[in-house]
Amino acid sequence: MKTTIKSLLIGGSLLTATSAFAEIEAELYTGYHSIYEFRGVDLGDDLVDIGLDLNYELAEGLSLNGGAWYASWDSGGAADELDLYIGLTKTLGAVDLSIGYTYYMFPGASDDNTEEVFFGLSTELGCGLGLALTYYEDIDQYSGGYFEFEAAKSFELSECIVVDVAAGVAWCDDYELNTEVDGSNMDGFNHWYISASVPFELKEDVSLTPYIKYVGTASELDTDFVSDVEGNDDLFYGGVTLSIAF
Repeated sequence: MKTTIKSLLIGGSLLTATSAFAEIEAELYTGYHSIYEFRGVDLGDDLVDIGLDLNYELAEGLSLNGGAWYASWDSGGAADELDLYIGLTKTLGAVDLSIGYTYYMFPGASDDNTEEVFFGLSTELGCGLGLALTYYEDIDQYSGGYFEFEAAKSFELSECIVVDVAAGVAWCDDYELNTEVDGSNMDGFNHWYISASVPFELKEDVSLTPYIKYVGTASELDTDFVSDVEGNDDLFYGGVTLSIAF
């Protein structure tokens, strides 16, 4: 469930390899995160992850992207997850349209394996403000859908320091994966968030990005996945990611 964490990594550079057929981009990254937060829910502590993103240009304005994300964390015991994903992105003027598929695999709890499709729209305004709206629909274990809207902008504080800020809000449509404190599915407002990250270029194509994130959740959302006690708490956490382009 790598989408939430990866969305914090704004502005990392990629090294492009060009062939006679297409332009290929790749990024390898690893990081530490004090909390594993997924769609407003605290799934555990001390998440360590590693991932690979690939992008292949099929034609002008049309690209195939995919990759893999592996994570391990403390969920009252050791837990791990492997996500495999693939998608298509089409550029139409100033708007990018995307469609994709993700397979969520839990080696220690195979009964939780599931599949999801997503659809997205994104654009960047003339002022440098990026906007994105994405819808996710589970097509296997869990019913319902999940919407997320995000706005992101970079602020150059000096020649050496750039701060990437993102804010967003999410809604559920009878979403089974996120349950209310009474045990029923979430419907309506789920959570909002704001994050800040500061990427540092260690050398060409290698960057280190610390970040912090605050998540304000709906009062009826059960945000503690680990504890047997249902309840609601806003989340504040941070982490750091090292990325390498090749």
